[in-house]
Amino acid sequence: MLRYASKDSARHPIAWLSYEKILEKTHTCYRAGSSVIAQDRPIDRAIDDRLDRIPFVDNLIRALIREEKDITGRVVARRSTGVVVGLTGKWGAGKSSILNLVSERLKKTDHVAVAILNPWLFKGRDELLAAFFGELRDALGRTPPEHARDLVEAIDKYREAITLAGHYAALLADAAGGAGLATAGRTAFSQALKLIRKPKQLSPHDERRNLEKKLANAKIGVVVLIDELDRVEDDEVRAVAQLVKAIGDIQGISYLVAYDPERVADALGRGSGDDRRRTGESYLEKIIQHPIPLRPLFEHDVKALLDALLDHHGLALPENMPDEESKVVEHIRQSALTPRELKRLVGSYAVLDRMLRKEISPADLLGYCWLLTKSPTLRDSIAQNIDVVVDDPNANEMSRRVIRQMDKKGKLEFAEVFGSAAAGQEKLLGLLFPTLGPDRSEESGGRISRRRNLVRALYLGDPPGIASSDDVRRLWDEPDETVLTNELKRLLKAGGLRPIIDRLDDLLEKLPEDGDAKFWRALAKSLIRDQDWLLIPEDNHAVAEDATTYLMRLGLRDKSKIERVKSAIKALLESGDLIIVPDMLRKHLFRWGLTVHGRSETNGGYIFNKHETEELLKECIPLYRNALIDGTIIRRIPNCDAIFALSNTNNWDEYLQNTLTEQLADPSARASIAGLIVPPGYIADRSSLDQLFNAEVVLALMRTSNQGTSGTSWSDDSLRRLRAILAGKNPMFADDDEETDTGQQIKL
Repeated sequence: MLRYASKDSARHPIAWLSYEKILEKTHTCYRAGSSVIAQDRPIDRAIDDRLDRIPFVDNLIRALIREEKDITGRVVARRSTGVVVGLTGKWGAGKSSILNLVSERLKKTDHVAVAILNPWLFKGRDELLAAFFGELRDALGRTPPEHARDLVEAIDKYREAITLAGHYAALLADAAGGAGLATAGRTAFSQALKLIRKPKQLSPHDERRNLEKKLANAKIGVVVLIDELDRVEDDEVRAVAQLVKAIGDIQGISYLVAYDPERVADALGRGSGDDRRRTGESYLEKIIQHPIPLRPLFEHDVKALLDALLDHHGLALPENMPDEESKVVEHIRQSALTPRELKRLVGSYAVLDRMLRKEISPADLLGYCWLLTKSPTLRDSIAQNIDVVVDDPNANEMSRRVIRQMDKKGKLEFAEVFGSAAAGQEKLLGLLFPTLGPDRSEESGGRISRRRNLVRALYLGDPPGIASSDDVRRLWDEPDETVLTNELKRLLKAGGLRPIIDRLDDLLEKLPEDGDAKFWRALAKSLIRDQDWLLIPEDNHAVAEDATTYLMRLGLRDKSKIERVKSAIKALLESGDLIIVPDMLRKHLFRWGLTVHGRSETNGGYIFNKHETEELLKECIPLYRNALIDGTIIRRIPNCDAIFALSNTNNWDEYLQNTLTEQLADPSARASIAGLIVPPGYIADRSSLDQLFNAEVVLALMRTSNQGTSGTSWSDDSLRRLRAILAGKNPMFADDDEETDTGQQIKL
């Protein structure tokens, strides 16, 4: 469907097209094997047109060329309208593509000659004049033979007359003392005088009339296309403008000039500020008879072109994206003004996607590339303020945010963080980095607002210590649970398991659900110590905490995933897990106020409701009691969550207390319990420990054995802290001689 802005379709043609038709043209382009779509250069074939601009091109041609038909309707002649049409638009809007399509169309049309002038290729008035007539001469030389010779001869004579008249004027001005004009030697002056003794033959006016008659007799329309006018220096812009002004009224020749009106008006203007703009526009009005603005890209144009560009690179945006990510893509579609912007955007995106594929949300990566192409200095500003913009900053930045919140200062302004580099990009920055924007961030492991992902984008790959998504997927896809368990154990010993688990926060929702039971069982088994007793610090506990957090977060982010989390917990429970399920249970006991403390953390999310949590506890109690009684928990389990699940719910009885006390008669067991409960950085109160085991008995055992040396400084520090607590002292301040000033008599 084609509509026009006015009744005169030749003056203001504007094409309005359906999205479906654009896509149809796009796919036709690909079937033809075109590659120009992905390159930052103009198209030159109609088959490469994704925006269906041919109707617009045809209207432009009708403004430049008129047809003459015989009584049968056959075209017998085409003649130029003689107008100077301006095709205006911003840099990258597609003006050169339109000129190329006009040229392609006209070259396939009978009774038409096309000359193309690119002033960017020439320097100075003389070169431009020579180039103009050279292109015009070549175009006329390609007309039918019966007219070509006469037309070429006529254009040569007109050029000679123009040139000689110009030289003669320059010589006279020079003789009169004109400043800044060309000076010719005595020989050139003599030659010019000989030539101008034949004014009738060399009169520019007469030669122009002669050219016009021959064009009319040849029944040929001539079109001169002038491109890149807004790319040349100011002097060249003025030279082209003067050229068109001087010879633009030749009957039988039409002109189509492509330019950015703001840039050209500035080059032609005089003075400064508004005066320069007004004088430049006034000069343009004297040259361009019909300025026709190239229509902007509408949103459906942008969508079609963006999809086509991505498809060329074998890429596509996901059909179903979270709302926050959809807003990023929507913003880009609304902001893009020119095809060149989209080509540069997708070119950048295609490069980064190859480096960061599967690591970062495609929408966020596209938004980041938009920032790079529209405001390159923003990249350095973001790199200098990583922790300021991410959702998971370091401890120092988190403290600053808390202080700022307490002071009721609100969020930082974009200008405070990025300075002038943020100008015009505030909305997109807010969408990409919600901690600075108006909306609360919904947690998503693939978003660029996660610290690890932003670092990846800034430095084009995984920083040291971060596992790749392919590493995680290879483990997830391992079919043999025993092989998987052994590989996880190997990674744990090498320090590589925690980065793998850390990536689950990003990837878990994308990993196949049928691998859940196998992976979680293998992980829980890999975290069980191979040897008895905890004597050195290890990652097992931290890995277990992270794993539980990320598994729970899967359901908190997306309620539809809650059943998936429950199924994973069920599989772990059936396998006798004493590490991950107890941590999950402990979190829910506190969430629903089911502990002896009675406090309910009502603001926290949950996977199991209160009744389900109570039922889960009932199912776990026998398992945890048996593991405590047979010594498994103290010897092999890296955390105490199973113990706490019993002790915090009044399920820790005298039998369990006596059992644990007896186990702690072993010095290695005491070193283990110290490392589990009060390692460096942790504290506990004596009454809580006395509930778990007989504090007086254990303290007496530690005194009697003079225990304080286990072989490692970490374990020794943990034992010292335990002994201080049992003696009623603050472990942060007590020294090794804690008994000398307790003021208490400890009786067995």
